[in-house]
Amino acid sequence: MLSTVRSISWSSLAMVAGAAVVAVLCLLVALRGRPWAWLPFVFAAAIVVREVRFLQRSRRRHVGFDEPDRREQSR
Repeated sequence: MLSTVRSISWSSLAMVAGAAVVAVLCLLVALRGRPWAWLPFVFAAAIVVREVRFLQRSRRRHVGFDEPDRREQSR
């Protein structure tokens, strides 16, 4: 369990949380009639999506495309 806690990218997790808070606040302000709030909402939402995808990719195991082709060795 401790290794799982250590392997988490805390800076990315903080970025997701912070950008999500900004996105929700800007969305609420934009829905209340302030058109300028749409731009920071879009930027914050894009940051959330990018960081979540980064965290998902970092959790996957290594596929190993850099390894040599094993089919040539078996012949």
